[in-house]
Amino acid sequence: MPPRNALLPAVAAALFASAASHAAPASAATPLTTGSVRLDISSGRVEGDVCVANRPAGSMDAFVLNAGLNVARVTDGDGASVGFDGWYDPGVDGEARVYTLAQSTPTLCVQYVGAFPLFPKHDALGDFKGMMAFNGDSARFTEQSAWLPQAFDSKARVRSSESRYDLQVDCTGCRFLYLNGSPAIEGAQGRFRSDNARPILLFGGSGPITRTAQVTLLNETLPSTKVDAVSRTVQQVADVHARYMGVPLADRPTFLRMVTLNQIERDREGSEWGFATWPTIAMSGSIGNVADSLLAGGEKAERRVQYIAHEMAHYYFGTLNRPQGPYFWVLLESSAEFLSIKALREISGDAAADRYIARLQSARDAQKTPLPALDAIDGSSDLGEMYRYVHAPLLLLSLEKQVGEAKMQAFMRGLLASPSPSNWAELQGIALKAGIDANAWEQWRTSTQ
Repeated sequence: MPPRNALLPAVAAALFASAASHAAPASAATPLTTGSVRLDISSGRVEGDVCVANRPAGSMDAFVLNAGLNVARVTDGDGASVGFDGWYDPGVDGEARVYTLAQSTPTLCVQYVGAFPLFPKHDALGDFKGMMAFNGDSARFTEQSAWLPQAFDSKARVRSSESRYDLQVDCTGCRFLYLNGSPAIEGAQGRFRSDNARPILLFGGSGPITRTAQVTLLNETLPSTKVDAVSRTVQQVADVHARYMGVPLADRPTFLRMVTLNQIERDREGSEWGFATWPTIAMSGSIGNVADSLLAGGEKAERRVQYIAHEMAHYYFGTLNRPQGPYFWVLLESSAEFLSIKALREISGDAAADRYIARLQSARDAQKTPLPALDAIDGSSDLGEMYRYVHAPLLLLSLEKQVGEAKMQAFMRGLLASPSPSNWAELQGIALKAGIDANAWEQWRTSTQ
């Protein structure tokens, strides 16, 4: 089984990897992560003294932590020791070891330490979003890597990967520090706070920081023409999304350049890899490659515009609206893909959007395994990458063709403003409230079988 965030179908991913990984449905509880983390990019050592409060009700008895980190002790919020299992015959969830608590406690505090290999020659066998990555002059930990303790629902097998935070970070060897959802700071130490729940990504590096009104560029110096190209595209996408959804983007995205652990192999093959943990969009090699494509025009530019538009759409579906339930993946990824096509059409023209849609249709036509009907989806449905990034976006486009652009826009705004539908009747209710005729909705449902 390939690591999470391996490349998606090329037509949908535009050379990048999925934004979501180990994504858990939203919960009424919004965790708060506090404490301190220390790391050294010259040795790969990591130490943490971290507490998590306000965990979801179903996740009070277990937590996960990266398998390369060793737990020293677990305590409650008052410092009293809490027993736990996980050393012998441990449960595993992807990159993380599962620890089971002997007793529930409102606040979970974990002290831990670990060390990871360094790859200053960038000659590792591979790299992916779940690694705690030290490349010799930077450190990269994403929410998937479980570098912080995360509450874990053992029955549903989902992590609480988003959290508010108040964290002190000290990084020996870092010139700057960045935590997802907070401004990057220059220096080797800093305190980061967010009252909004975020997937907590940490990047510490030695490169430069460039800020414009539209975007922050981390860890790479670009000439002004390339900075302007990226900034201009981000602004164009933000304007289109805001007009369509009726809500402006409050986040300024951060483009993060990362030299991957296997960058030497990627450079030799001419391959790229990236991921998005909104508002961070991380990419291997060079942000300059994105700018080059935007400046070159043609299909290269179109693919970059679509990708940027998809990731920026996660401000709406993933941040303002946190999907859950059986339509989790459709709401999170397929809606973002639909919005990206709308932006591509307005920014790059009808021909660009039509070419992209044709690639999606070609990919779906090549699919040999039957895909679940949209009205038959339930919590056990396997909605893989083909469904999320190809089939379901095409279904949304077909709905727009059935009901018209104005009613489709009202439907998308209704999805944004509504709690996630838990069944087909609730989804239909949002459509009817948006002014979609019941007969038209039924005709569309029948056509998707």
